[in-house]
Amino acid sequence: MSELSPIDQLEGLPHPRETSELIGHQEAENLFLESYNGGRFHHAWLISGVRGVGKATFAYKAARFLLSSAASGGGLFGPPDTLDADPQDPALNLILSGAHPGLVTLKRQYDEKGKKYFKNIRVDDVRKLGNFFGMTASDGGWRVVIVDAADDMNVNAANALLKMLEEPPQKTVFLLLSHSPAALLPTIKSRCRRLSLNPLKADDNHKVIRTHFSEIEAPSVDVLSYLSEGSPGKAAALYAAGGLDAFLGVLELFDSFPEYDPDRLHGLADLAAKKDQEPLYRALCELIPWWLSRFVRHASAGIDEANLIEGEAAIMRRLQQQRPLSFWIKVWEKVNYLIERSDTVNLDRKQVILGIFLTPTLKI
Repeated sequence: MSELSPIDQLEGLPHPRETSELIGHQEAENLFLESYNGGRFHHAWLISGVRGVGKATFAYKAARFLLSSAASGGGLFGPPDTLDADPQDPALNLILSGAHPGLVTLKRQYDEKGKKYFKNIRVDDVRKLGNFFGMTASDGGWRVVIVDAADDMNVNAANALLKMLEEPPQKTVFLLLSHSPAALLPTIKSRCRRLSLNPLKADDNHKVIRTHFSEIEAPSVDVLSYLSEGSPGKAAALYAAGGLDAFLGVLELFDSFPEYDPDRLHGLADLAAKKDQEPLYRALCELIPWWLSRFVRHASAGIDEANLIEGEAAIMRRLQQQRPLSFWIKVWEKVNYLIERSDTVNLDRKQVILGIFLTPTLKI
């Protein structure tokens, strides 16, 4: 278990409770603070956004604010005007070590018997919050529950949490994180105030990537930022999986369509098929249909080099000249079908990657 990364930590990035700076979400911070200062602070917040955009980092920043002296405001100087807490506040060290009595995180637990994390947050995990609520909040302060992520709750767990949201303990704030809020119980959503975190702007996304991956050269940062679409967490996952180099290899293969270099094609397929390279395989299964879809959109609306990486426009134009747009739409559909079917019937990973690239060479 010691070598296993926490389920609520993205590979390559520090745990959200260790991240003091939240980049690119000032609007969300302002809305949260305005509600707090307005005297009608909501007891439950549904914090939504794409995976890796910073929802957990926001939640821990909000928790640090509520559990530290920052929430008491500026005294003679009026209510607090920022969610930033004093780095010397004793509450912050307790939060950093995971030992603050006023903070609990509800997440998927590790199955000692199965030697892996459970697939869901279970009802027993939610019921354990009863012990947390049974304790008196320190100094009469706030208690904070972070649910990371609400999407992971099974039906029974969701219903158990709903009861708590309907009758919340005093001075308790629930921060529910969700990548796909549409799938949550409507009754849970109705008990929460919605706070959406938008994908980061390019400059902010670049800043986060450079902060945590200083070894990456500037051109590669541009590509990672482009691929991650405003999600630093996605950028970190792609980089950790080797997805950056793999994507550039994918572009080189498409650039040679329909006469692929067999060594290059089989080399990529062999790499993705290795036992320890499932993250790379998953990254390819996400990136290739994503890029085909992007190519189709650009081809139909006009290729805009300003929104593409170096050399990409030339590849798109070459593919567009070789086959009509209707052909590439069918390719995109067949590639998606192949990837979906591969998970259903557990197809060989090498054959899946080969099939993705050979599909455009077949008669469609």
